[in-house]
Amino acid sequence: MASACATSIPLVSAPSACPSKKTTVARFRRRTATCRASSGGGGGRGGENDGLLWLPRRDVMLNGLSSVAAGLAWYPGVASGADAVCTRADKVNEKTVQCTDPAGQLPCPLVSPTDPVDFKPESKVTRIRQPVHLLSREYQEKYKEAVAKMKALPEENPLSFAAQAAIHQAYCDAYYKYDPTAKDAPFDVHFSWIFAPWHRMYIYFYERALGQLIGDDTFALPFWNWDTPAGMVVPPLFKDSMGNPLYDPNRNPSNVDALVDLDYLNDRNAEPIPFKGPRDEKYKELVNKNLCTVYTQQIRSGKGAESFLGEKYCTDIGSSTSSMGSLERMAHTAVHVWVGKAGPTPSSEACSAATGGFPNHTKGGYSCNNDMGFLGSAGHDPLFYSHHSNVDRMWHIWSTRLGGGQGITEADWLDTSFVFYDDVKSPRKVRIRFRDVLDTRDLGYTYDAESDKDLPWLRCKISSLVPHGKDSPPRSSSARKAAPVFPLALTKGQVVEVPAVPVPAKDPGKEQLLVIEGIEYDPQANNKFDVAINLPADKALQVGPQYKEYAGSFAVVPGSGAGKTRKVKLSLCITEVLFDIDADGDKTVDVVIVPRTNAKITLNARPTIKNRN
Repeated sequence: MASACATSIPLVSAPSACPSKKTTVARFRRRTATCRASSGGGGGRGGENDGLLWLPRRDVMLNGLSSVAAGLAWYPGVASGADAVCTRADKVNEKTVQCTDPAGQLPCPLVSPTDPVDFKPESKVTRIRQPVHLLSREYQEKYKEAVAKMKALPEENPLSFAAQAAIHQAYCDAYYKYDPTAKDAPFDVHFSWIFAPWHRMYIYFYERALGQLIGDDTFALPFWNWDTPAGMVVPPLFKDSMGNPLYDPNRNPSNVDALVDLDYLNDRNAEPIPFKGPRDEKYKELVNKNLCTVYTQQIRSGKGAESFLGEKYCTDIGSSTSSMGSLERMAHTAVHVWVGKAGPTPSSEACSAATGGFPNHTKGGYSCNNDMGFLGSAGHDPLFYSHHSNVDRMWHIWSTRLGGGQGITEADWLDTSFVFYDDVKSPRKVRIRFRDVLDTRDLGYTYDAESDKDLPWLRCKISSLVPHGKDSPPRSSSARKAAPVFPLALTKGQVVEVPAVPVPAKDPGKEQLLVIEGIEYDPQANNKFDVAINLPADKALQVGPQYKEYAGSFAVVPGSGAGKTRKVKLSLCITEVLFDIDADGDKTVDVVIVPRTNAKITLNARPTIKNRN
């Protein structure tokens, strides 16, 4: 097998709101370290014959990651008049981001000297993505055939299934470092406005490869339609274990036949509700909560491009200026963790190749939350791609039917680019920019119009846990409580009340945000806490997306952490929440934080409310 890992990343200059000193970067340089993975059966999974796996990570071109805080010692200046988000004047797009492995056991190869070609929009729509649960028998067999052929490709082919899975591992699990001299400076396509367009690019080239393998340029990647009641279960197409290329053994067996929980992690010990069981009250309540989760994600919390897609990407080591959008942190994250096979604590003695562990290259040892439940291994489950096809559909619906439009208009975002491989028979590199993927028609695909005629989550029933407005009880008892002292470590089941948080007067045309800065957490653990407004502590444990008091959640898919905590920010759009609970115009509100997991999460700052800049 070829011994290769991701290439160095030549970064190309783009206009910046944070001007910086110019720096010269060698166009191609040798990898600084190795990427070890397994070469066993089933498309590159682990086993006794662990070896090198070519992690194609596709010559990534990052273009336009400026207006960020790079925080590197050799860029000392701070630009006058820089964007308020910037703490330094450095531009990450002028430095080489490298794939690194602290184990350093094997050399990384030279970067291919072949220049990428620029992406050209497709001339017409030829592919219609359909819901998996409504596929014809013929289309199901076509899907299986395509994935089987992809898994049969030599792993050194950058469009093999093993290589495709490795791409997500590299970009999403701390392999790339924007500062190779720093101990922990990971580049990640999560936790910011990079999430949606990067995954759209990734899925697009995966879909094209499947079509090429079966000689059908009309083949479109089916989506897992978990936002409609009939699709709220792992599709049967992925369940048959007998010679089925879409089957993956590393799923949570308790949840495979259960009604999906799009707000998962609130109680992982709760008894799953059978999808084919009686349509009793519990079943109906979970369906409604699921629909309200999607409604909240798309509308209540998704007002404004940065609320939905995520905020500006910043590279300060320890910075907490980046924030996930509702598209990433809600149903997307819940489905990952819900499907993933729970296992021993990552890197513990009980977590090994024998227990289904996946090599943890940044910390050593193994990680055992497989496959969908762990960023490093998620791409090994074929269901991952249909899941992300629906995540992409959520963006498509937001930008079209819900009127979100293009979304972010900053050149720094629009000009960001990555390089992907295309063409299974003769792989070539294609540079594609975020501005190229804003309209799915330019990518030659769209979504089944019949399925989108009726979106049941638009009719979800959101209710109140307590009365509000003139009928609400006085909040004086809560306001008299001593405010918690920050930094504050969260404990599952212990509600944190932050009384009398000031609410500035609303600026016309601007959304109101609840912001929690400096959230430190263990990236290898299951992390989740909910946030509510004007809710008594004795009601807080009941809160969820089906209630008006719910402001949002912090939730992440576990990944490698290199033995460190990660620091991020949570930014929640609460304009509709304040309106729904008759608190719009109030000078203060009570913020309630509800820890949902046993993970160690520390809040370093008191919540604040502001108008979006």
